[in-house]
Amino acid sequence: MPALRVQLRPFRLALKVPLVTGRVSIRLRAGFLVALTADGITGWGEASPLPGWSQTSLLETEAALRRAIHELERSGEAALDSLLAAMHDTPHARAGIAGAWADLQARRVERPLAEHLSAGTGSAAPHSSPATPQPSEHLSAGTDSAVACAVAVNALIAALGPSEVERAASDAVAGGFKAVKLKVAALEPEADTARIRAARAGLGPSAELRLDANGAWDEAAALDVLGRVHDCKIAYCEEPVPGIDAIAAVGRRSPVAVAADESIRSESDAARALDAGIGTLIVKPQALGGPDVAVSIADRARRAGASVTVTSFLDSAVGLAHALHVAAAADPPGGSRAHGLATAGLLADDVADPPPVVSGAMRLARSPGIGVVPERGAAPTAGG
Repeated sequence: MPALRVQLRPFRLALKVPLVTGRVSIRLRAGFLVALTADGITGWGEASPLPGWSQTSLLETEAALRRAIHELERSGEAALDSLLAAMHDTPHARAGIAGAWADLQARRVERPLAEHLSAGTGSAAPHSSPATPQPSEHLSAGTDSAVACAVAVNALIAALGPSEVERAASDAVAGGFKAVKLKVAALEPEADTARIRAARAGLGPSAELRLDANGAWDEAAALDVLGRVHDCKIAYCEEPVPGIDAIAAVGRRSPVAVAADESIRSESDAARALDAGIGTLIVKPQALGGPDVAVSIADRARRAGASVTVTSFLDSAVGLAHALHVAAAADPPGGSRAHGLATAGLLADDVADPPPVVSGAMRLARSPGIGVVPERGAAPTAGG
């Protein structure tokens, strides 16, 4: 079995303007890129907890990563299976290791990560030997592992004034977006009601409108606002209140469908949300422990007849590319669901060029793995 080398690369990326949500104002993203190298091939992952959302801090994530590095340097690939199984309490660190390993595996067999995941070979567990490489000049078509070449994405609007919201919604439609997500719950219900109506006015009658409260409402406020705007053709409201049981309770009384987001921190949480009758799950691969966990949750939701929207976690280009490939693997070719991945434009700088958004869609790179190689940012850390 080849030797496995692990490196950490810290990054710190400012947002162009603060992103105001119902919980916090986000001004920068900080975390670690994880590089796993074997046979001269390097796979990349990201570990970047978000203050105010994540249950583990950046320091705790770094400590978990360094423990994992120590074990991998001592035992190599043979340690990956048991190591990742023990990291579910530190999901961001696990996502960094699992993501880098999945990228490495896909690069070994010269397939885009989405194909690798869709074929069921993207699990975290190591293989004793890589499969025979099959060059991938394009995403496969007509095979069991065929995935979409492009993924529809929603635009994100966080503007506070109704006129700014309406203008941003109109611009999104003009730019080719078929879906828009509006951040709500940072203002009083009356103000949010005006913003939601402005968004619908700017979108026109056809584009999909989604709301995201980030769990900042209580039940009364959620039912109040959603009741006022039920005629605005809202697809769903993400995390109207905190907690799976509370979201399900709002969903039973609300004229607007609800979705679970922050309350899903593990696969068991996803199962509980599905059992509670929540029909849409928001899946953030980097926050849940990596692409293998995210694809497993998507498969579970599909079997339950529920929908999945894959979203980024304000990731760097590395985490964003992982989320894009998970979205492509989770959707059948030709699927029309828009995923929440158009967030690279919020960052003032990045570790690499992110997958571009063209006419409301992100196209997957035809190169192996995630199709992204970091080229900017700090040098790998010593001892990592």
